[in-house]
Amino acid sequence: MAGNYRNNRHFQNLKTLFRLLGVYTKMDLMWFLRDTRYCLLQIAADTISAAAAVSGVFLLSVQFGGIGGMNKNEILFMLSYATMVDGVFMIFFAGSNTGSISRVIGRGQLDHAVIQPVPIWIQLITGGFSPVSGSSMLICGIALSIYSIYNLHLSVSTMWIAAYLFSVICSTVIIVSVTYIISCLAFYAPAAAEEISEVARDLFTSLKSYPLGGTSWLWQTVFCTIIPVGLAAWFPSSVLLSQMPNGVFGGVRFPALTAAVAAALLIAATLLFKKGMNYYAKNGSPRYSGFGHR
Repeated sequence: MAGNYRNNRHFQNLKTLFRLLGVYTKMDLMWFLRDTRYCLLQIAADTISAAAAVSGVFLLSVQFGGIGGMNKNEILFMLSYATMVDGVFMIFFAGSNTGSISRVIGRGQLDHAVIQPVPIWIQLITGGFSPVSGSSMLICGIALSIYSIYNLHLSVSTMWIAAYLFSVICSTVIIVSVTYIISCLAFYAPAAAEEISEVARDLFTSLKSYPLGGTSWLWQTVFCTIIPVGLAAWFPSSVLLSQMPNGVFGGVRFPALTAAVAAALLIAATLLFKKGMNYYAKNGSPRYSGFGHR
C-alpha cells in the first residue's frame, strides 16, 4: 500500500511542487546574498510602491472623515488587506512573468515549459516564487493589518484569523484567474495581446483600494461578480469587520461569495487555458522573442 501511494501521480506531483518551491527559494536567497545591494534596492522600491498605493485613499478618508461608509481606521484595514493580497501575488507570481502569462504566450516562450518533464501548472506556481526578494509587500501588509486591527480594537480569534487568511487567498485567486482568463487571448493574437495581462491586473490595481459602500446595489453587484474588483479588498474587508454591505449582498456571509467566485473563476481560467494550449499544440506560435525570457 505504501509503495502504491508513493507511486501515485498526484503524490509525485506534490513532491515535485514542494521540491521546486525549495529550489526557487534557494535561488532567490542566493540572489540576495550575491547581489545584496541591488536586491535591497528592489525591496525598498516595492515598499515605497506599497506605501504609495495606500496613501492616496487613506489621506482622502482622513480629509473627509471616511469614504463609502467606512471611517479612516476601517479604510486603513481595507487597504492593509489589499496590500496583503498584493504581497501574496508578489511572492508567487512576480518572477518569470508567471503573473504576466500573456508575455510568455505572446512571445512564443511557452515552448520552454512544454518540453519540461513537469506539469505546466506546477511550473506556473513555482516559476515566480520569490519569498525573499518579493516579501516586502507582504511584510507591509502584515504590519498595516496589525496596526489597523489595534486601532479598531477588534476581538481577534483563531477562527477570525483563519477567515482572514482564507479570504486573502481567495482574493489572490480571483486576481490571478481574471488575469489568466484575459491572457488566453494571447494564444490567438500573440503580438496584439502580449501585454494584455498587465491591463487585466491594472483593473484591480486601480479600483480595488476604493470602498464601494457608497455605490448603488447594482454597481456593487457588477463589481463583485462580472468585474470582481470588489472581492479583492472591499467586500471581504467589510465582512471581516462585521459590516455587511446593504443591498443584494446584505445576507451573504463570508466565505460564501468570495470563495464561490474564486472557485468559478479558477475553473473558467483552467478550462480556457487548456483550450488555448490545445490551439497552441496544433498551430504553434508564429513568433518568438527572447526578450524577457528567464
